[in-house]
Amino acid sequence: MRKLFNFNIRLLATLFAAVATLALASCDKNPVPEPDDKDPEHIQVNKWSYQILSYYYLWNDEVKQIKPDYDTDYKSFLTQTLGRLTTNTLDGKVYEGSRSLYSYITSVPVTRTRASSFEFEQTYGFAFKPYAFNIQTQTGLVLRYFARIQYVTPNSPAAKAGLKRGDWIGQIDGQQIKANNFSLINKLLPYHSTSVKVLKCSFTANATGDGVIFKEDDASKAVTLTRASVEENPIHTYKVLTTNAGTKVGYLLLNQFKRGYDESDIENSDEYEDQLRTIFREFKSAGIDDLVVDLRYNPGGYVSMCQLLSSMIAPSAKLGTKWLECRPNASRKSTWYNLLTAAEVSDCNLSLDRLYVIATSSSASASELLINNLRAMNMEVVHIGTQTEGKIVGMEVIDHLFNSNDKAEFGDYRYIIHPVTFRSYDAKGESNYENGLVPNILYDEYMDEQSLRWIEWGELGDSAEPMLKIALDRIDGVATTSIAGVGRRVDVGAVDCRNLLPQRGLQGSIITHNDLNYNE
Repeated sequence: MRKLFNFNIRLLATLFAAVATLALASCDKNPVPEPDDKDPEHIQVNKWSYQILSYYYLWNDEVKQIKPDYDTDYKSFLTQTLGRLTTNTLDGKVYEGSRSLYSYITSVPVTRTRASSFEFEQTYGFAFKPYAFNIQTQTGLVLRYFARIQYVTPNSPAAKAGLKRGDWIGQIDGQQIKANNFSLINKLLPYHSTSVKVLKCSFTANATGDGVIFKEDDASKAVTLTRASVEENPIHTYKVLTTNAGTKVGYLLLNQFKRGYDESDIENSDEYEDQLRTIFREFKSAGIDDLVVDLRYNPGGYVSMCQLLSSMIAPSAKLGTKWLECRPNASRKSTWYNLLTAAEVSDCNLSLDRLYVIATSSSASASELLINNLRAMNMEVVHIGTQTEGKIVGMEVIDHLFNSNDKAEFGDYRYIIHPVTFRSYDAKGESNYENGLVPNILYDEYMDEQSLRWIEWGELGDSAEPMLKIALDRIDGVATTSIAGVGRRVDVGAVDCRNLLPQRGLQGSIITHNDLNYNE
């Protein structure tokens, strides 16, 4: 019997954007304090955070009932304050007793300006998932961990070193990764190290097809990666494909709903939205009949970009109609989003009645909005992959741009708080996928117990890549071959650990203060 365990430690970092400010309410039991210039700086920051939470947080009533401990660092203050609440169960997930919040807070130097100091984040240029296998050795079974590369960013250190999608990393800085030193794998995260030495390995199917053969590269083939400032364009791949039956299909791999280069200056940063419009003009000019949007690694991002993408996909008759309601706490008013009007997207709207979406457990929030909210407009959306995250709440970024009364600057730093402030509802007024969206066609590229198909991932955007091939076959009317009910299990000594590492990048359904449209 295959051994399958769950190590569910997920540290979800999420981002969000702001709402027009009103006077902060107070509670008789615990009046909301004003930051005092006489206080130490960290206490001023925490009192400011508590002000924001007391008014904007979706579960603000309970926030106002507690007496927080201000004498701690600003990140711990947010985690500890929200972790004490009992009504905010939708803010994050619990995995085997470990709670991870969506709400979070960041800071940037006050002197930072886009014109003078903006540069892309330093990275190695690849995304990966951890795996673990019980490897048979001369002394018995040894549990070893591995990293498998999901995709590589062009022109990055990883790309220049020849790493590619599907590669396995078996050693880091000359050490095998085992249960007692799993923290080694954190060195692959660029915010944990400035350079890292990696050695590849491989897993191939054995002759009988019921197991795998492990092989490690010679130590001389190890490569050292040094992190560098690299543009990680969320529009990773797009192309026009032709199916075996001659149907023209557009394919888009989108890894984040990110509007532009600079997340700290989002009002003036919309380069990726412009690129997305250009791509859809190309799709329209090519006369595509169907579209596949690949969100398998997309944790979310800005609602406005999801609104744009939805507007370029949806039937033209639906343009300008209600698409999303962001419903906040009882002290505030809902914000409505319509699809963009025909005048706004006339040159790039495909007016499709059907959409194919590749989505997995790594797909969350804004990714789920695309699927769920287009379905609510009576559009057929075929979901291929696995069950999604189930993030039905969204956030606002509250910073110095939010309102001049919200100070947001203390000492040499400007603080940006990203609390969960609303729940998402579709055009039918429904909000019911907190357990995730269930796929129409189940396929798990990470691993399955009946087959070894997960060994060969294929190139993203290639018509033979397994998940894209399912979509193209479905478009051609070819039945999907099911792996369920094969009647046997494949014992590869696998340990499921896909949730061991934090996700990075924009996550959630994010709105900014200049996007808001209040309704009574």
